[in-house]
Amino acid sequence: MREAVLAAPTGDDVYGEDPTVAQLEQRVADLLGKEAAMFIPTGCMSNHCAIAAHCARGDELICGTKSHIFNYEGGHASVMMGVGMYPVETQVDGTLDLSHVQAAIRVDDPHFPRTSLLCLENSHNMCGGKALSADYMTRAGQFALDHGLKLHVDGARLANAAVALNTPCADLVTMADSVSMCLSKGLGAPLGSVLAGSDSLMYHARRTRKLLGGGMRQVWSVGASVPLRRLSLRAAGGLCCCCRVDCAGQH
Repeated sequence: MREAVLAAPTGDDVYGEDPTVAQLEQRVADLLGKEAAMFIPTGCMSNHCAIAAHCARGDELICGTKSHIFNYEGGHASVMMGVGMYPVETQVDGTLDLSHVQAAIRVDDPHFPRTSLLCLENSHNMCGGKALSADYMTRAGQFALDHGLKLHVDGARLANAAVALNTPCADLVTMADSVSMCLSKGLGAPLGSVLAGSDSLMYHARRTRKLLGGGMRQVWSVGASVPLRRLSLRAAGGLCCCCRVDCAGQH
């Protein structure tokens, strides 16, 4: 890792001139089946940027009662973005009952906030690292689409879920409008996260990253620490193809 960092091409990521980070972003976008991706210093900030891109001030998102977004990110959606959070019960397997989600969607009435976003977590931290299946993720994505919602996946440990399910990461987020994935959880990097989605979403998310102080100019040192050659993110014999350890149960 240290040798890779020392040898990495350098540039200014704020100006989009860092070839090392650009390569990392494109690789992650390809692996997740999305148009584009952006390096962000932390997973929490990745979620912040996604929420800000999907929601207007005064909107409401739906998330789980045990979700990281609801419990462990300082209430950022409300504090920083002016977005309310409507928690529905998290099931023991980390999923949200879609009938409960449907009941939480606000009717179109000026008395109520506008429901605009559904947030899922895969794998699920507070449910013992449970991995949500590709089938469930696809059904949830179709549900969101049918109800006029965007879907954001807090995939901090998505690589772990892919290993546990023997499923490529892209198959777990096919219907997602945005995905945040940490580089430091099962992928071997010392820090960092990547947010993936459409080109349009990245445009808006990049503005929020700047607003939150997340534009790190000399970030090539982090980008170079990610083992791109082994970043296939496919399950291989229960081993993470990046760190070569059994990480399916990490949470």
